[in-house]
Amino acid sequence: MHRIGKLSAIPNGTSCSLNAGHRQLLAVMRAGKLYVYENECPHSRETLDPMGGSVASGGGLILACQRHGAEFLSDTGQCVAGPCVGESLTGVDYTIEDDDILID
Repeated sequence: MHRIGKLSAIPNGTSCSLNAGHRQLLAVMRAGKLYVYENECPHSRETLDPMGGSVASGGGLILACQRHGAEFLSDTGQCVAGPCVGESLTGVDYTIEDDDILID
């Protein structure tokens, strides 16, 4: 297991980039629940947040790609608006131990 961040460092309703070695990940906290995805837009195969900062809106309901405006539901990763409607972000399984976010 690899530690990728602290749960307490992700405020509710926001997202942040996390790195796991060569993997770029995107975590979002919505209504007290954490969702983790590969930080790769299915439209361009590039990160969703090249300008940095949170890409979450609506209290964490929507994740928006800063490159082309694709919008994804944070709880499923499904694209609901923009150039890749019907495609999805790739979810990443994680475990929480104390305050640490861990992945395989």
